[in-house]
Amino acid sequence: MKKFIILLLVTAVGICGCAGVQKKKTVFVTQSRNLETAKKLLRENRVSAATNVLEGICSAKSVPGVTDEALFRLGLLYLDGGQGNSGITQAQQVLERLVKDYPSSSWRNHAASLIELIATLNRKIRYLKGENLSLSKENKELRLNIEKLKIIDIEQEFKSKR
Repeated sequence: MKKFIILLLVTAVGICGCAGVQKKKTVFVTQSRNLETAKKLLRENRVSAATNVLEGICSAKSVPGVTDEALFRLGLLYLDGGQGNSGITQAQQVLERLVKDYPSSSWRNHAASLIELIATLNRKIRYLKGENLSLSKENKELRLNIEKLKIIDIEQEFKSKR
């Protein structure tokens, strides 16, 4: 009886282990196919559809070698999406996830470089906005001074005619 229970347990563990391996293999194959589909869509310049497929890969169960590449490609699409600051923010978040979750990925260094570039650009944008504000104030002051000079000139002309 004990031998039968042990045999039953060993068989059950073996079956469960095989099912787990099979499930992981199926997820990998499915996600790999999805990534290939996204690449094909990008080659066909169907960016919106490719973005949807890549977002699906990134939100599904993580598959090293697939999800990390999908994250990188998605980050690039967000940068190029013409969505302004929201696209840049989305790209930065996706790339930071890649760096954090996939430290040994071949895409990690590229993502880290892009994150640095985004940070540098954001600093320059903030600086230029400050400069623009300063120049706008100076411009407004100059316009006011010109208006004052016009008034003075008109007054001088009026006094000289008297």
